[in-house]
Amino acid sequence: MKKHSPVLIFLAIVPFLFTQCAALKEVKKEGKNEETVRLWFEEGWNHNRNEELLERCFHPEWSDGNPLRPDQTGGIEGMRALVKSYRKAFPDGHFTITHLFADGNKVAIRYEVTATHHAEMFGIPATGKQFNSTGIVIYEMEDGKIKTSWQELDLMGILNQLRD
Repeated sequence: MKKHSPVLIFLAIVPFLFTQCAALKEVKKEGKNEETVRLWFEEGWNHNRNEELLERCFHPEWSDGNPLRPDQTGGIEGMRALVKSYRKAFPDGHFTITHLFADGNKVAIRYEVTATHHAEMFGIPATGKQFNSTGIVIYEMEDGKIKTSWQELDLMGILNQLRD
């Protein structure tokens, strides 16, 4: 049986080590991206900390891919305006995260939301009615911040609850 030199053994395991380091970095990045989204929902929305978390959670070039808001202004100021309109209409909105996962630079979240309608939204004047709904958002992340968001929500369900 031949003895293998320590150099040959080292050279044989180096590619494995680098592969593992790259995979670990990706897992850490995905974890950081998930935490940014969790922070936005649990602290921003549920504890009314949206304003203080905007620049921490959103990329300066944020854009909204939601077809309900085709003219949505982008960037931090666009998100600030969006938050302000939702806060005015649904000041007691509370989100429960049911699913949250990351894959590369994408994060997906499914949530349940309960809120009371206090101001005009979706073309409906304030009703004072509470609604329950669900939604899914897919986020594209860059540098640990939300750069693009695509949201799907049960708008018909919300409208039916507000109109009943």
